[in-house]
Amino acid sequence: MSVGAVEMERQLQELGYTTERPIPTMVAFLFKISHGRFRGKEVYIALDAQHFPNVAPHGPYFKPQIIRESGKPHPLGGIHYQNKPSSEWEHWSRPIPNWEQTDKTMKTYLAYIRTILDFE
Repeated sequence: MSVGAVEMERQLQELGYTTERPIPTMVAFLFKISHGRFRGKEVYIALDAQHFPNVAPHGPYFKPQIIRESGKPHPLGGIHYQNKPSSEWEHWSRPIPNWEQTDKTMKTYLAYIRTILDFE
């Protein structure tokens, strides 16, 4: 069992999210998008939590897939379709900048998620 995933789940549950494990090193939860092009849409977000909180979560992964476009500049670029955690998920390559200078919490990471989803 991933120690990072246990800690990520704990923090998300403290923030009121119900978590699940699509694979042992990932944590997923239902998230309502509050701003931008997809506001009001509920999606599952999965994050690779293997080295959390020392290393920022890799991803995010979204289900259902919300962009379905690739090979384009931001905000539509860096979208990948992989089999992790399964083919239903869409991977956005959006590393959080300066993670080492933050408090390394899920509250901070979720604020970042809101910013990457805030586009029209």
